[in-house]
Amino acid sequence: MKFLDVEKYTPIQKSHEAYLKELMEYCKDTPRHPSYHIHPPCGLVNDPNGLAYFGGKYHVFYQWFPFGPEHGMKHWAHVISEDLIKWERSDQMLIPDQEYEKNGCYSGNSIEADGKLYLYYTANYKTEQGKIPKQAMAVMNSDGTILKSPNNPIIDEQPEGLIGEIRDPFVFEKEGAYWMLLGGGSIDGQARLILYKSTDLENWVYQGNIELTGIDLELGYMYECPSYIEIDGKDVLFLSLMGRTPMGERFHNEFSSVYFVGELSLEDKTFHVESFDEIDKGFDFYAPQAFYGKDKQPMMFAWLGCGAQELPYAKEDMWIHSLTMPRFLTIKEGKLCQEVPENIKNEYAHLDIDSKRIKPEEDTWYINLTDKQISEIQIGDQEDHLSIKIDWAAGHIVADRSTLKHQFSTEYGIQREVSMSEELKNIEIYYDNTFIEIYLNDGKDTMTLRAFPENVEINLI
Repeated sequence: MKFLDVEKYTPIQKSHEAYLKELMEYCKDTPRHPSYHIHPPCGLVNDPNGLAYFGGKYHVFYQWFPFGPEHGMKHWAHVISEDLIKWERSDQMLIPDQEYEKNGCYSGNSIEADGKLYLYYTANYKTEQGKIPKQAMAVMNSDGTILKSPNNPIIDEQPEGLIGEIRDPFVFEKEGAYWMLLGGGSIDGQARLILYKSTDLENWVYQGNIELTGIDLELGYMYECPSYIEIDGKDVLFLSLMGRTPMGERFHNEFSSVYFVGELSLEDKTFHVESFDEIDKGFDFYAPQAFYGKDKQPMMFAWLGCGAQELPYAKEDMWIHSLTMPRFLTIKEGKLCQEVPENIKNEYAHLDIDSKRIKPEEDTWYINLTDKQISEIQIGDQEDHLSIKIDWAAGHIVADRSTLKHQFSTEYGIQREVSMSEELKNIEIYYDNTFIEIYLNDGKDTMTLRAFPENVEINLI
């Protein structure tokens, strides 16, 4: 088909309907579609947004540029599921069609109140002098219709001492009030976690900045995608860091996502950190968002992609990236543990480890390795493979993409490592047609990445 050359900051309009339908049909016939990872019908997906279990169904919104596999005008696409396996696209989404959001509907979260789902997002507004921070709200009613607030932007200010990059609202209820976290940075180059308060979800008052205490750690020049949740009686804060320098084997991605376990004091505007770590040690994980699923189960999705990286086949396929699979969250010994829901795990083709060379019959498969005689897993053939090197006793894993023919941009790295504080007991690998999630010791550490071997087989060495 003939692809349209669409200007970067173009919202979906009525005149695009026929073209987008044709483009989605084209993309449907391209290879490498995952079965259990939410991915775009065309174009680019990045941050998960507005995650909720609402009206007996899971609702996932995500950042979407529909016209090609690159970053452009961001919409909130919307998919719905009852079981986290089968996802149905909804035409009820956020389209940046107002002046205050003229450069896109950027990331945010949702909160249920009075039988409605309140959606919060950053209205991206660029000028020649820089961005002007604006936060907006929309409401999804019980019938699924979404309407933007007539009072948007509900926050239209830049507090003193902060740069114009203020974004990604995360709203939660605590201590009889509503609170909003925003990511940002100071004019002197320090990341800032910004706090607002409301009694009615629409009128917000600036409270200042939340300081992380009990920790001496350089955290970069800006926070993105703040997220807060209570898990097993502990407060847990997610931050995605911009400008964080590497520290040992940590923080080697261009941007890194970190969790902090501790105690949030809204009165003192502090988060006292008891423990922290990168949420995921792979190449392709960013912008996680926590929420409560069915029965108040703490959960998370994240973006399975990496920046503006040009991936193999993206230009010809006309779609790029996905979200991670949903992950159930627990805290064990101060550490965030992540697990794939059992019903999704059971959907994968489970491969028996009965030989050193396995040729999967499906594009989507799962293995659980416990044989400590194995020192390396190769996914692909001898000449073209992802290498996973294992030191069981030391709890050390190295994922190496240098032996793949379809190489990745060097700024995104060739190797990633995990050093656990305990002996390695099992390695679970979920391969979903080039989308790979690795779970160590039942989710005490994870590695998320893409790899494009031409011939998929598993060699155990």
